[in-house]
Amino acid sequence: MRISPIIGIFSSLFLLLACTSAKNQFEKGNYEKAVQLSIKKLRKKPSNSKQQAILKAAYGYAIQVSEQKINQYNASPDRFKWDPIIAQYQGMQQLYLELLQCPGCLQVVTPVDQQAPLNDALQQGAQVYLEEGKKALATQNKEAARQAFRSFNQAKTYWANLPQIDQLIGQALALGTERIAISKIPVNSKGLELNSQFFLQQLTQRLNQLNYRFAEFYPIDNNTPEADHIIDLSFDDYFIGQTYVKETRETVERDSIKVGKVKDSLGTEYPVYGKVSAEIRYFEKTIESGGLLNIAIIDPVQQAVVFQEKIPSTYVWENNWLLYQGDKRALTKEDLRLSKQKELIPPPPQELFYAFTQPLFNQTARRIRRQYNYLKQ
Repeated sequence: MRISPIIGIFSSLFLLLACTSAKNQFEKGNYEKAVQLSIKKLRKKPSNSKQQAILKAAYGYAIQVSEQKINQYNASPDRFKWDPIIAQYQGMQQLYLELLQCPGCLQVVTPVDQQAPLNDALQQGAQVYLEEGKKALATQNKEAARQAFRSFNQAKTYWANLPQIDQLIGQALALGTERIAISKIPVNSKGLELNSQFFLQQLTQRLNQLNYRFAEFYPIDNNTPEADHIIDLSFDDYFIGQTYVKETRETVERDSIKVGKVKDSLGTEYPVYGKVSAEIRYFEKTIESGGLLNIAIIDPVQQAVVFQEKIPSTYVWENNWLLYQGDKRALTKEDLRLSKQKELIPPPPQELFYAFTQPLFNQTARRIRRQYNYLKQ
């Protein structure tokens, strides 16, 4: 038997509504969800007796189950038991606040205010994370300092007015931050003097815009602080090739072009169609530049290379134009465009070098970003 699409849609909708009903959630043991759905129904229709009955039963079970879980967590030796305890109190307190805003709900249940025990649990949890953070910070280890930073922030999330917490967060951030210096970039180009400073400046700016929490990128100079890592960049075997000019000749023709007109014996004019042609000389002037960017990340303390890669790149400067003799109506639109172009003087070496580096810029940033992903959070 074939079921019509419309019946199928209504059947799916019915099943969806059934799965999200308060009764369905109650029967599955999802008491908090059942309470929330009943609240929504009773806000619209306070006299709904079925929803009142479900709310009364579901809220009682929700409180009971939450208390059982809290007692279990309290009996645990786990120092971080306050996380699930806080989550339980927050869930029950959210129900309390929602019930207060539902007059129909207050006719059948008396909401339990969990704020006092929640506040106590938050302070207990904050104290645990504070102590963990202090122990980690005392090691004076960078990775431990990053963990201390996370612990202090969690403590502040639980208790915003925790004494000296902002100072401790600042200390952990300062100690946990990797200072990554980027070296000046020499260009090996057989005596060609090129300025690569712009590449270094753009790269440094891009990396700092990634907002790594525990990374600071800066170019090396005489006043730079001691670096944890050094990113050494160099352009290997950079070259600018010779200028090449390629000429191609071609005869082009187009038919059915109006080439004139004639008159008959009565003086009526008629167009005359014929073939037109032109001799074209195509010119292509090119200069190719290319080389390798060598990326090396160095640990100056261990005097070890922790990452190295060479990225190739090429750039071809191109100038196209054409000259023609004959009827320009034989030319295509592209030919007409090229006929308006002129032979250009090649750009200076610095511009060619800049164009050569552009494809390398994003590739370099991506590779360095991957190496320091662990410093994001």
